[in-house]
Amino acid sequence: MGHVGRSTEARGAGARREDPAGGAPMVTEYFAAPTDALAATVAHQVNGPSSWARGSGEALFDSVRAPTIDPFVTLGVLGGLLCARPYGEVTAHPRHGTLLSGGSDGPWVVTVSDVVTAELAAATPVRLGDVARSGARSSGPGQIGAEPLADVLCRLGELAGRALAVRHALYCWVLLPDDVSPAV
Repeated sequence: MGHVGRSTEARGAGARREDPAGGAPMVTEYFAAPTDALAATVAHQVNGPSSWARGSGEALFDSVRAPTIDPFVTLGVLGGLLCARPYGEVTAHPRHGTLLSGGSDGPWVVTVSDVVTAELAAATPVRLGDVARSGARSSGPGQIGAEPLADVLCRLGELAGRALAVRHALYCWVLLPDDVSPAV
């Protein structure tokens, strides 16, 4: 297991966004699962964690589509702001963006650090709004604005709270632009 792309070219998982360099949209989706082994199975699902469980009419996992929040760089920046820790410390956590499953071209499933998960779960919507405003200011051109980012962070915070309430961890399903189909 290792880290998938720790550069500004890293891609995230569940929601569509336009690449700031003008490329195709990427897909980023965060989800909660009880174990790394179960979370890793999502890499083989056509629609990731939002795939329907057979016969149930419900999604396989509790998930949040998160436009523009890749689990490597962007979540590292936002996690640093949220935890009041340097970016390098946040991204050095052994569960920050650690690859669990996926082929060389993706899609992948990566971990979200326990520290960032706990901070997301504990943060109030006001605090997450403050982080979103700071994060939006530190983003380059083509990035999401503060209000949409605050909305996504609040949904991630709620997901993190639900996950911790049942002793689950957070993960991210990562799909590169070349893998995005019109049906996603």
